[in-house]
Amino acid sequence: MPQVNIQGKATDHIQSFIKIGIENQLRIISFGISKTKRKLEFLEKEAGMDSSNFYRQFMEGRLGDDLKFIKWAGEYETLEHLEEDQRELQEFNRCL
Repeated sequence: MPQVNIQGKATDHIQSFIKIGIENQLRIISFGISKTKRKLEFLEKEAGMDSSNFYRQFMEGRLGDDLKFIKWAGEYETLEHLEEDQRELQEFNRCL
């Protein structure tokens, strides 16, 4: 679990700034997650395949290297990274 140790005269003030910054970043990440999910849903409907199944097959080299597939894989990886960032920031925010 993350740990934050703030010392000094302006401890409450600094903690408040950190919390606001984290909350702002969480809003940005949430927007990015929503936007990425919409892109993935479009690709899934178009291909008739869910993204996790697509990604597994793509990484196994079974789908080729079409630019559309590369972009789809990139969106899938972006979603994974955004969701991980969101989890980490939420955990960090709970520590404040």
